[in-house]
Amino acid sequence: MNAAANWDDILVRDNFQDIGQTPTTDPVWESPDIIPFGSDILGFDLLESSYHGPDLGVSHPIVQGQLNRIYVRGKNLRTGCPSSGDVRLYFAPGGLLLDPRAWTPIPVEGGGTSVPFVVRSGSREIPPGQICVTRTAFLFPSQTPPGHYCTITTVDSPAHPMSATLPTFNSLVDYLNWVRYNPNVGWRNIDVIPCRQTEYVLANLAICNLNNTPTRFVFGISGTDLPNGTATFSNTDQRAPFSLTAQVYAPGTDEGYTRSVLLPANYSGTVTVVVRFDQPLPCDARIVLRAYNPVTNNAGALERRLAVPLAGVPGLADALFLELGAYTFVAAESSA
Repeated sequence: MNAAANWDDILVRDNFQDIGQTPTTDPVWESPDIIPFGSDILGFDLLESSYHGPDLGVSHPIVQGQLNRIYVRGKNLRTGCPSSGDVRLYFAPGGLLLDPRAWTPIPVEGGGTSVPFVVRSGSREIPPGQICVTRTAFLFPSQTPPGHYCTITTVDSPAHPMSATLPTFNSLVDYLNWVRYNPNVGWRNIDVIPCRQTEYVLANLAICNLNNTPTRFVFGISGTDLPNGTATFSNTDQRAPFSLTAQVYAPGTDEGYTRSVLLPANYSGTVTVVVRFDQPLPCDARIVLRAYNPVTNNAGALERRLAVPLAGVPGLADALFLELGAYTFVAAESSA
């Protein structure tokens, strides 16, 4: 599929700007169609009226030990005939770049790990232009330890089959492109944190290096309505220990970057981020943490084509950078 082509099947968006073209533009990790909804039942009126916003999942953060229903929404972009699709949902420990080997299927309410899309009438046949939703919700496992989690959904349709076994990837670029070039894949890395605090410890965010060679990473922090402050990215794993600091810029329109760190080949670990602000964090502020790979002249053509310049990375003023993953935290009155 070329970059100008439009999707001709059921779309699960990567963000509100996603209309089915490939590759998806950033952010690819904020799918509004993966909808945590607590113990409530999601009705079609709200499902349809919120299609262009707001993000329903922000109002219903996943709470450990409670009933957490998660719905998946879609829209049939075909112009001439109906479609159908079966949906699966997976979770993994939340991270700037999750390890695909950690994906775990989330069960469907009532049993199984796959559920069909349906329209308002309950029919599995989705007419062109119609919004659809999973017939029943997925249930996030209540025994899962507290923490931050990523979710990924796939849609298996007659025109675009999707295996129940998620693919494996031999490189960071392969993983990134699988999300960007598959409109029947959605990815959500959004969490809710309490507002009106000056310090946040965002612990155990997953990082990995899928490459079979040591690879350099740079971490960034940005957001909206952020006070000035600092963010420290650290890892105590003796295979790759580091402590890296980035500046937080008010009002949060600029991104602060750490210096680079070299992660071993095929590495999988975690990073803890401690964010300290000069003033309390306002409600509705957003903190976005990102991971980048500075690419060199030895990188492949695809990597160089996807890479972009970043201003202000310590010691790497002339490099290009490939954005590998990110995690968004939304500040609200109540804690996740």
